[in-house]
This record gives sequence, structure tokens and C-alpha cells, in this order.
Amino acid sequence: MRVLIRADASIAIGSGHIARCLTLANALRKDGAEVVFACRQLPGHLLQRLSDQGYLALGLPDRFPQGASGAGIEALLPWQADIEALASALGTRQRFDWLIVDHYGLDARWERAARQFADNLMAIDDLANRPHAVDVLLDQNYSAQAQDRPYAQWLEGACKTFLGPRFALMRDEFQCQPIVIKARVERVMVNFGGFDAARQVYATMLALSDFHDLQVDFVAGLHNPEWTAMSELAKARPNWRLHTLVSDFFGLMQQADLFIGAGGGTTWERAALGLPTICMTVAHNQQLNAQLLAQAGSHLYLGAHDTLDPQRLVDAVAVLRDNRELRQSLAERSRALVDGKGAQRLAVALAAPVLALRQATERDARLLFEGRNAAHVRQWAFSADLIDWDSHVAWLASSLNNPQRLILIGDTPRGPVGMVRYDREGDSVQVSIYLFEGHTGVGWGQVLLASGDRFLRRHWPGVRLIQAQVLADNAASVSLFQKAGYAQAERHFQRVLNDE
Repeated sequence: MRVLIRADASIAIGSGHIARCLTLANALRKDGAEVVFACRQLPGHLLQRLSDQGYLALGLPDRFPQGASGAGIEALLPWQADIEALASALGTRQRFDWLIVDHYGLDARWERAARQFADNLMAIDDLANRPHAVDVLLDQNYSAQAQDRPYAQWLEGACKTFLGPRFALMRDEFQCQPIVIKARVERVMVNFGGFDAARQVYATMLALSDFHDLQVDFVAGLHNPEWTAMSELAKARPNWRLHTLVSDFFGLMQQADLFIGAGGGTTWERAALGLPTICMTVAHNQQLNAQLLAQAGSHLYLGAHDTLDPQRLVDAVAVLRDNRELRQSLAERSRALVDGKGAQRLAVALAAPVLALRQATERDARLLFEGRNAAHVRQWAFSADLIDWDSHVAWLASSLNNPQRLILIGDTPRGPVGMVRYDREGDSVQVSIYLFEGHTGVGWGQVLLASGDRFLRRHWPGVRLIQAQVLADNAASVSLFQKAGYAQAERHFQRVLNDE
């Protein structure tokens, strides 16, 4: 699978768009995808960082003649010029399977024109304020989940949406255990993004000046405008450490008892760790999400940075420092929102149109044996007993010679993900499905069922009905078949195959 990502970073825009796209790119690359980035060469661009991580990073012009000078980060770009620049940068490279765009300045007009580069399009958005013409849309914010159909008026045609922190693009290490909530805060971490154009790290330093007992890590980011002043402050305080960038941001977060930061991408990283947070927004697009998370009890939100009375931050730190119960509540409520598997879920969704199933062979005996006997499969099987090897080999040999049975394996470049089986009787079939160890909880079940439907239509075009039997308390399978378009009959699910 070939994927093109169009996103920008700069001192004004920040690094968040590139950071989350890079996380998704890494997940896609693990599944065998080739990923290419295209970014404008704005001051503070991250093209070298992308190249250092092994990605082809194509540079686009930093500005277009038609663009308005001084336009804000949410202002629309001249889309025709951007398309022309992208076409020039791509040259004669072959067509992509997916184009992912993460940019406030590009809308449906750009997306329609970008169909010339890719078979499928995905947009990553936070604003729900402009039209999209894509196949998949991701908004990982809690505000997208909490609102009623926020993108209903903005999507053209059939578009699959992934909304809320369940799909937050996070690195694998954030599938982790929560930090321990101590009786008293000992260590604080402060970060306001990759560039901190709002100068909030410095403002927070001033607010924390009188908390002499706190160990504080200030991660100021690249090109921080207050670096000299911050360095002088840090020199006078042995408990303070000032960093530009850190190689192990996750490890530093794990050591903290309290985080002070903005409402950007680290929101979900903090939530996954259960790291109590004092949040101040540094951009308009962060405010609604931060407000709703505060209402849900997931962090303490003080408001927009440019209207904040510094004493409110001092008071908030003083309150949380000794209030373990409040910090524990913030940790539990925030952690309930995420599990760290969002990037894997999106990688699976993008793989769905290009996933091919193959019929099982005798060489799959060991794979199917271990798959069927896995604890997570036997837990919901009608017979939870372990199957012995000889019985399994005999069953597989018989199945492969049975013209009324179809056993399909879902393969990816990283290996097989699951099995779907169809048993035919007349114009109906009975379906069974399970996933192999390590592939549950990220959407492979839906992909296998959808791919199985397509295979079934080709292999047995006369089939009109698919039925599935599920244990009543197997909530995961009930949800799976419902999402796949199956209707629940008295004691089973069934799906009618219409001509397409």
C-alpha cells in the first residue's frame, strides 16, 4: 500500500499536525505501507525530522503568490496553487492508494482535485467548519464525540467517520499502565507544544517561582522566543531543568506527578498515562475540546492563555499539589477516554480496501490450531474445550475437501490477522470468525467480514443469506455483526446479500 500525507509544520502552525501524521505513518509502515510526506518549507518545517525517520519528504513552496500575507493558521490556502505544487513535487511517481490531508487551509475543493493522485482520500480535522470530499474523516477530539453529528453538513457522499479519543493518534508506548498518584505532587512537567509561540513556558516559570519544593521539567521546544530569559531563571533554581527537545518525552511524562500544558496533541498522551493536568489553551481550535474535557472531569482547564490571570495558575498548582483525591479523579476520568490504539485502528481502516483474503491450505494447520485454541477465542466459542492436534488436522483435511465449506485467511505484510469461515447450505451460509493473538480490539473483525462478503459474492454468487450465531453475553461479537450490517433475528444474526 502506498500512502501520501499532506501536512505542514511551522513556528506559527506548530508541530502537532506533523506529529500525529508521523504517528499514523509509523503504524502504516509497520503494516508494510510505503509513506511519502509533502510539506511546505515554512520557517520551522520538520522535513529533516521526517527524513531522519526514513520517510521521503517532499518540499513545497513556503508561500504561494495568491496567498494572503499574514493569514492565520486556519485561513484557506489557494488550493489550485497547492495542487500544482504537489503535482510538480510528485513528478512521475505512481498513483497512491491513500492520500491523507491534515491541514486547516485545505477543503473539499482541494480534495476533489487531489483525486488525481490517489484512489482514496482521508482528512484529519479538528474544526468541523469547512466542507470535505473524502472517504474517511478523523477527528480525535472529545468535542467531536460529545457533539451530535458535528460533520453532518460538511461531508460529501459516503464518508466513514472516526470521532473521539478512541481514535487518537498515539505512539505504541502509550498503551501503558497509569502513573501512580502520590499523596503529594513532587515533580511537575511543563510543555506547550513543539515551538511554544505563545511563550507559555516562560509564563509558567514565573508562576512557579515560589514553589521551591517542586522538581520541574520545562520542555520549551525549538526556537523558543524566551530562551535566554528562561535559561537565567533555571540557573538560579537547582530543582528546575530546562529542555529544548527530549529524546524520551514519554519517559519524562512517566516521572511527573502533574502536567501543565496546552490543549493540543499531548492531551491524549497525558490521558493515557492518567497524568493529572492543568490546561491552558494557546489556539482557538483547542478551546471547545478543553472546555468539554473539563466538564467531563478529565483535567483542570484555566482558559485561554492570553486572558489568564497568572494568579489562577498559582492557585491551581497549590490546590492540586496536596489534593490526591482530586488528582486521582482527574487521572481515572481522563484515562477512561483512551487506550492508545487509535493509530492502529486507523491503519486497519486504511488497509481495508486493499486487504485480500486467501483460501486456507494444509500449511495453515498450525496457524489455525493455535488460533482456535487461543484463550480469547475459546472464551466465546460454543465449546470452550481445547482441541487436540490430531483432531484438528483431521478436521482441516476434511474441511479443505468439502466443497460446501470455505476457510479464508486475512493476510497482511506483518502476517495473518484472522480467519473467517463459511458453511453453505443452499442459498444461505453460516459464518464463523476469529482473530489471531495480538490483533483484537482495533477493527480487523469488521475488515475481515467486509472482505469476506466480497470474496463470497465471487466464489458463491448464488448465496443470498449469511447467518451468524453468537453467545448472548458476547458483547464484542454482537457489536461486530451489527456494525457489519447484520440484523439480529431471534437467536442469531443474519445479512441478506443484495445484487450490487
